[in-house]
Amino acid sequence: MKFYTRILVWLTFLVNIVFAWSTTGLTDDVGWDPKSFFIHGQRVFILSAEAHPWRIIPGADARYWRDLFEKIAANGFNTVSFYTSWATHYPTRDSDGDFAEGTYRDIQLFIDEAKKAGLWLIARPGPYVNGETSGGGFPGWVGTIPGTLRTNNADYTSTWIPYMTKISQIIAANQISQGGPIIMVQAENEFSEGSTKSPYMQQIIDLYRANGVVVPITHNDQHGGINGNFSPDHTDQGAVDIYCADSYPQGSSRWNSPSTVYWWAHQQLAFSNPLCLAEFGGGYLLNWGGAAMGGTGYEKFSRDLDGLTNADYENVFYKDTYGQGARILSIYMLYGGSNWGQTGAPVTYSSYDYGGGISENRLARRKMLEMRQQGLFTRVSRDFQGTIQVANGTNYTTSALIRTYDLLNEETNARFYILRLDDGSSTSTVTTQLNVTTSQGLLSIPTSGSLTIAGHESKIIPVDYTFGVSGTKILYSTAEILTWTTIDNRDYIVFYAKSGQTGETAFVSSSVAQLNTFGAETSVQSSARSGVSTIQYKLGGTQFLDLDVGGVGISAIILDKETAYTWHAPVIPAEGNFGNFFSIGTNQSVLVSGPYLIRTAAIQGDVLALVGDLNTTASAIQKIEIIAPSAVGRVTWNGKAVSVQRTSHRSLVGSVGEAAPSIKLPSLDKWVASGSLPEIEVGFDDSTFTLADQTTTNITNLPPTAGDKVLYSQQYEFYGGNIVFRGHFNASGQETGVTLDVFGGFAFGYTAWLNSVFLGSNQGNATVSETTDTWTIPNGTLKVGEDNVLVVLMDHMGMSQTNSNGGKEPRGVRGYSFVGANTTFTQWRLQGNQGGARNAPDTFRGYLNEGGLYGERIGAHLPGFPATNWVTGSPTQGLKSSGVNFYRTTFDLSIPDGYDVPISLSITPAASTSRFRAQIYINGWQFGKFVNTIGPQTLFALPAAVLKLKGTNTLAISLWSLDAGGAAIPKLELVTEGIFSSSLGSSDYNAPDYASQKRPGAAFYTPF
Repeated sequence: MKFYTRILVWLTFLVNIVFAWSTTGLTDDVGWDPKSFFIHGQRVFILSAEAHPWRIIPGADARYWRDLFEKIAANGFNTVSFYTSWATHYPTRDSDGDFAEGTYRDIQLFIDEAKKAGLWLIARPGPYVNGETSGGGFPGWVGTIPGTLRTNNADYTSTWIPYMTKISQIIAANQISQGGPIIMVQAENEFSEGSTKSPYMQQIIDLYRANGVVVPITHNDQHGGINGNFSPDHTDQGAVDIYCADSYPQGSSRWNSPSTVYWWAHQQLAFSNPLCLAEFGGGYLLNWGGAAMGGTGYEKFSRDLDGLTNADYENVFYKDTYGQGARILSIYMLYGGSNWGQTGAPVTYSSYDYGGGISENRLARRKMLEMRQQGLFTRVSRDFQGTIQVANGTNYTTSALIRTYDLLNEETNARFYILRLDDGSSTSTVTTQLNVTTSQGLLSIPTSGSLTIAGHESKIIPVDYTFGVSGTKILYSTAEILTWTTIDNRDYIVFYAKSGQTGETAFVSSSVAQLNTFGAETSVQSSARSGVSTIQYKLGGTQFLDLDVGGVGISAIILDKETAYTWHAPVIPAEGNFGNFFSIGTNQSVLVSGPYLIRTAAIQGDVLALVGDLNTTASAIQKIEIIAPSAVGRVTWNGKAVSVQRTSHRSLVGSVGEAAPSIKLPSLDKWVASGSLPEIEVGFDDSTFTLADQTTTNITNLPPTAGDKVLYSQQYEFYGGNIVFRGHFNASGQETGVTLDVFGGFAFGYTAWLNSVFLGSNQGNATVSETTDTWTIPNGTLKVGEDNVLVVLMDHMGMSQTNSNGGKEPRGVRGYSFVGANTTFTQWRLQGNQGGARNAPDTFRGYLNEGGLYGERIGAHLPGFPATNWVTGSPTQGLKSSGVNFYRTTFDLSIPDGYDVPISLSITPAASTSRFRAQIYINGWQFGKFVNTIGPQTLFALPAAVLKLKGTNTLAISLWSLDAGGAAIPKLELVTEGIFSSSLGSSDYNAPDYASQKRPGAAFYTPF
């Protein structure tokens, strides 16, 4: 194994000699070599955050997309990777493409807002994206075509070309070569080579180029890159420019040790490319029932202390990828958002929080602070971006319990040693010394004391690190570097380590470093030996230090890690198209300590204008400290003057914020109710329902099992939500039961009634997509010689992704027959969302917002619906029998200007024996589906984008009892997840209400 490792190391050096900077040949604005990505000729570490446009409603003036991007940019990331969902743009095959301005479908607006925040973009339009979204991004109609999907099947090709042509044109117009922020474009996703697949992949690449895409085309392969699918070093047909892989190394049940496969796979299969991880676990997917009931379920990943993908996970696992050579790293998901309406796939539920750095309700978690530390380091450490791995092992330290990655920049001879416990899951603390190769020879560091690596900790130890306009060289530092910047021609560098640990930093200098601690007590001591000046210190709080290193004055700020989490380095924009993109348009930044979020910083004359947010949940008024040019004498915070004083160490200190208002959320009362399942009545007029008249299907892998009519809802343009089926038959009196084969996706459920009589329900479970049941017909139910009506209400959980039955999976009644007689149905009709995908009345929220419940079809979930004849009734009182009730209430909010208050609806679950399903609608948007017997979600974000923050809000609940005895929700309440003083603003998003839509006439029905 050691010999094999030496061979790979030798090949690494050879590869870096052979391969110079490459481009697509169509633009030199971006390029790559085996070490890193280039933008405008500069090496740039691509630290990317995954976020999807449809999973966060943009709100008025796109303020919530802007909020998201500003939080991403402020916390270390320089890029956003994003899927687009074909399904949201092409509801029908003959659609022209829906990219309506100001909606979640406005991809141009999404791109524009990212650029304003100084973020590069990696576009990932598919056609197939997976992403736990309905159909994996495929519209529901795609699965109804003849033949296989994701191949060169001509029928499939004809479906995706219009969408990919349109989205490619949008991408091309926004590439870096056209002044836009898009630097890479992905083809397909998690896809493998094959005789019908590779030609399809080549078709996508050719279509991109034909539509003017000139930036590198990438692919995201599965399993950490061990297969090399479509790598330019592995294949010809379908080969992309830059091969990437995905990995979710932590899992969902316990702390693992990092995977070490990435470097090996890269050297074998994609050696001409930089190591690219297009999806690296920022959290993990939870399926229906995937966690204990409560919250969003994703708390198991995001909790500060014991979350499986918390800040400690980021510290260990992300730095480990850096050690293996990753220089394009995209975190999936950084912001997951919501699977609102019918946008989710059946593998997951309403929340797509994912345990990411930013919560579903837009809170920047502690995880983001760790990412800010890593991002600030990678953006200023130019030597780091051009390193290769020399070797790795447990023989670099005096303790064999430590694994070390040895990285070398061959051009500058800078080195970086990345350390962690060899058993990455260990919580032990180990002290050691590290053997390093420096310009001064081989050294064992620290020279005094020891280097501490705690459990779930990793460190990047720089060697021969040159920084600043002064060109000061750090021979080594056992404390990590947060960032550096130059202010007033003086270099400032920030070091950090955990509180109580010791640090040793050595400078290449001909004389002893002269220290100025500004009269403060300090742990810093200095010493010198030939050509090296060393400072040693203990980490705790903040220590400011001026040093004279060989006649050059620099300033050091020494912080413990927790204190370092409070420091920011906001970019000061320059003029020009990319003036707010660090290293490309500007290298200027200031250092600021204190606030929860700094969105933007700008210097105008003697004023530093800071814009940001404060977390006022704990403290409304907070200390701020700023290191800025000496010309800055005044500071504003969100436009208001801040009283500041200058300190002896040249900073400005003051306080920001004001007394926080008392915000009390209203109680939810004054509900009204109506029955919402008139379809179970025999005399219900279903003539407006869609006639099920099809007798064949292209879903040949799962054909109907019984009956002469195909009852697959996607063949009738219904692609999600509750579906109502009504089957008519003339009874002979010999029928004793009915057998139903129903296919609804994971966690689906259904209920059957005959002539208004409850037959039974199948609640389903998280791992079952299809169920076959035989229901006994109670005595006295049949009407012999007359029209009888069998009603099936099914909860359609979303279209399957292609990893389930190739994406060709029915949704509906797969088979139906009687027991005791050969009776046939004279007619079947079905109804999903009003108007189906083709004629949905709510063109703003889109066809995926609603299902087929009566209350949805008549618009009872919308603001302004005339419920004057409804009766008093609450979901906490519930139903007395099987059936569906619809409930409405309103509540007023009065969120003060200048505050951001994330609000959620909390549902208290009933006993697990109570079988019911509920859907949540806020101001017309469906933002939650609760299944009492499966869970886990009980906390549902009510996005500020759709709330009336200074007005009246409409909350509607559909409650479906699958039990004969009825059901009720024990408790519903509004809760807040914090109070933030914010510059965000609070204009309402004026989505169309009831009056602006054409809906069928509404009737009141007695609640069940």
